[in-house]
Amino acid sequence: MSADPESDIALVDRAADQRQFSFVALSLGGTLSLAISAQAVLLLGVNAVSLRGTDASPFVDLVIRVAINLCGVAIATLLATRARLIFRTRIVRSAMVVGCAGFAAACRAAAQIIVGIYPSVMLALADAAIATLLMSVTFVFALQSVGSRRRARESERARLAQAAQATAALAALQDEELHMRREIADTLHGTLQGRVVMLQADLRALARGFDGPERTRIDRIGQELDALRENELRAVSATLYPEGIDRGLVAALRALVSRIPAAIDASFVVVPSGAEPELDLARRLALVRVAEEGVSNALRHGLAARIDTVLHVGIDEVTLSVRDDGIGVDPSAVLSGLRRLTDRLGGLGGRLELLPTESGAELVARVPRK
Repeated sequence: MSADPESDIALVDRAADQRQFSFVALSLGGTLSLAISAQAVLLLGVNAVSLRGTDASPFVDLVIRVAINLCGVAIATLLATRARLIFRTRIVRSAMVVGCAGFAAACRAAAQIIVGIYPSVMLALADAAIATLLMSVTFVFALQSVGSRRRARESERARLAQAAQATAALAALQDEELHMRREIADTLHGTLQGRVVMLQADLRALARGFDGPERTRIDRIGQELDALRENELRAVSATLYPEGIDRGLVAALRALVSRIPAAIDASFVVVPSGAEPELDLARRLALVRVAEEGVSNALRHGLAARIDTVLHVGIDEVTLSVRDDGIGVDPSAVLSGLRRLTDRLGGLGGRLELLPTESGAELVARVPRK
């Protein structure tokens, strides 16, 4: 193989085109040879005049005619293949078609004269002219077959190239989305929280100059700012870019499960224990979103008291299961979040299922590791 992949592909294509041409030419030419020989001997009763000084039986005559005709087809096809007929220009190709067919027909006529199939040279030449025409037509059909194969191949490659471009564009958009999410999350976590902390410090300094109701009101505002910083801003930041996602999927899922209210019996298990799947950021983020959706649905719609999250790390696939003991799956419920997640996982080659269980529901996501 050469260092240039495109030249290697071109060589493979040329070899495939040559095989296609040879196959069609030999198949069609051989079929015509059998048909013409059978017609001449069995239907028209044209037998050889002499065969080494003896009369030939119809069967022997048929075998000899077929053998000579097949040899002629093989010679013509070999010449066309050696001359790389399918890679020539249209004008040169036309001349070579006639030339190869004519040479093979001449060889065929000479063999027929030698074995005594034709009593005179003129009859053999007339038959050679017909054979040249038939072999030329055979080559035309073979060339058409090669052309159709090339067009189908180019069409398929164009389709695959478009699909690859679309996939690359989607991946670029996803990368940009992740980048923007991280930037916004970092801004919320750092800059905005820092501003809130400074405002709290200003309020505490301001409160020292007041007593009574004014002091109480300023302290309450400071407490509300602290709750805003610790709860709302952190929650929005985690929604945009899950906590621990940079350290791996397991760390992000542990952080998510740890935020489930203490009143809910929640667990997180990795199978096998201690495994950490090597996934790109898009797959990690998609699985965390599935876990968030499963926990949210269990609490809001399922009224669950227990939520079990299981991450199964397989050789080729990672499976995430969020199981609850709530009221189960409501067929009439409109879960738009699941539709978005289904599309998202589908773009990564995965799938999402919401399944009823004996004591609740189970949300299962599967994604390939690569």
